[in-house]
Amino acid sequence: SDIVNLDKLDKKKFRNFSLDDLFIKFNCDKGSHCIFNNKKILTHKYSKFYNKYLSKIRKKRLNILELGSHEGKSIASFYYFFPKSNFYGANINPFQMKYTSKRIKELYVDVSSEKILNNLAKNFDFDFDLIIDDASHNLRDILITLPIFFKKLKKKGFYVIEDIDQFKVFKELNPTNDKLTPLKILRYIKRNKKFNSKYLNPEDVDYLKKNIKKYYFERGKCIIKGLNVSDIVFLQKK
Repeated sequence: SDIVNLDKLDKKKFRNFSLDDLFIKFNCDKGSHCIFNNKKILTHKYSKFYNKYLSKIRKKRLNILELGSHEGKSIASFYYFFPKSNFYGANINPFQMKYTSKRIKELYVDVSSEKILNNLAKNFDFDFDLIIDDASHNLRDILITLPIFFKKLKKKGFYVIEDIDQFKVFKELNPTNDKLTPLKILRYIKRNKKFNSKYLNPEDVDYLKKNIKKYYFERGKCIIKGLNVSDIVFLQKK
């Protein structure tokens, strides 16, 4: 399908849209519902949390990175929510992106590769106000990405991990059946509790302990196989 230039759309149309309205308009599963195979399905309901933590800064000129930008549905929604911000979408297949703008740049990433993650991080000569991990949701990938990109956050910036605890439903995201999930690890770090992770070395853990100012654990509502798969975490940097 055609690529849409968001700069050319009539901004007035979206003036009174809430963030959830925008997610629904662009068919993004961060909202309360979207259309899939011509059916309305209930989705994660993350809108209220993005509003809660980010509405105070939404009119500022921010640099925002989304890992796992896919077709760009959430970036298109955030384009209107953050009207002065610049967006960097990183995806394993950047040619999926269906939206363009002077404020959007699309990049390649493979979040299963520490080498590629480090190379991407080094490619930016600035830090971000907001980083969203909506990439593979694989347990290992979430954990190797976190220390690399938390270092790319500005002071007081937010690092968001969506769908952080889907392993009971989607076993393929945790092929080694690790008991120590990213959600448990963050709760341990918050409580200064010792743990051993295959994917976070002691220096990474120490860095996160020293640099995370606030932990906000939230839960939307998307039920799959009888379980809610909509845990989301907002980490604010010191």
